[in-house]
Amino acid sequence: MTVEVVFFNIPHLSVGRGGEVWESQVIEYLNKSGEFKAKLITTNCCRIQDVVTSFEYKVIPLKKYFGLHLFNYNDIKNDLEEADIVYYFNSFIGSQLPILKNIKNINKIIFGYHAKNDWNYIQRVYYKLLSYKIRNIGYHHVLTRFYYEILVKNGFNSVFVIPNFVDLSEFKRVEKDKNLIVAPGAVTKEKGINTLLNIAKVKKDLTIYITGNKPSMKLSNNLKYLGKLNREEYTKLLLKSSICILPTYGETFSITFLECLASGNLVLARDLPVLREISGNIESVDFATSDNEFIIKLENLMSILNDTYKFDILSSKSIERAKLFNKNIVLEKFRTKLLEIAKE
Repeated sequence: MTVEVVFFNIPHLSVGRGGEVWESQVIEYLNKSGEFKAKLITTNCCRIQDVVTSFEYKVIPLKKYFGLHLFNYNDIKNDLEEADIVYYFNSFIGSQLPILKNIKNINKIIFGYHAKNDWNYIQRVYYKLLSYKIRNIGYHHVLTRFYYEILVKNGFNSVFVIPNFVDLSEFKRVEKDKNLIVAPGAVTKEKGINTLLNIAKVKKDLTIYITGNKPSMKLSNNLKYLGKLNREEYTKLLLKSSICILPTYGETFSITFLECLASGNLVLARDLPVLREISGNIESVDFATSDNEFIIKLENLMSILNDTYKFDILSSKSIERAKLFNKNIVLEKFRTKLLEIAKE
């Protein structure tokens, strides 16, 4: 029997962030197994360009009303109701409403928690109220044990943990540039750009390179914006660099953190429970809370760069940690879980 799975997300696939990368690779893996027929539906929200995929991909219009992200359920009615399993990315205020209104017509649903949904007061209130409605509906997929414990504490049933993953085949070791320090994606206040600005202000002899969407604020001369790199450019940068700085204020997992580890880098990150969980508290990763602590910890990591022997040991520890999140291992766990759900 072939299990039909529909993945439904609000952002267009061309957005290319963590969730979009995840869904593409998961769908491709499931379809190659021969046990699944998986496809993707998104709205036209945030569309950058058309995307060519190896799987069935459908785009529907998004309708915004008074801060709600809505859509016409009839546009996806047959897709969702004929599927054995619907995997819905639980984000964007209001997008849950058309689904919940018709939930009795959906065979099985998995709510996926890939985005941080408590950045502001409105989000916190909305998702708190939503939790009372959905905690006894379907299954709930989280990426870390930290979020698993939060959902269970709040009375959610059928919660399971399968982490994000990294494709280690993309990260082949190269000679490191000991002067290359990067802060991938740290281009907004939420991602910690103000911390980078303060580091750059104090460490004037240090250059930090950032990637992602163009920052809205003016950068100092020693904070260099490299633009939104394509995949090949991005992996080459991480592999060549020696230190990654991740001053983000919130994550559900952080694939960037994994990629920095897979590149054999030393990592300095904001002290978040999720990031500590991913790190396994290995010696090649350090954490900071205040800007001053970031500066002190960064100086400590930079001192290691002068000791090639010690750096190589720590670099290897980063890579070994990343191997625990190897793409094929994690995707096989996800495939097995979907088969279990399909049979229940």
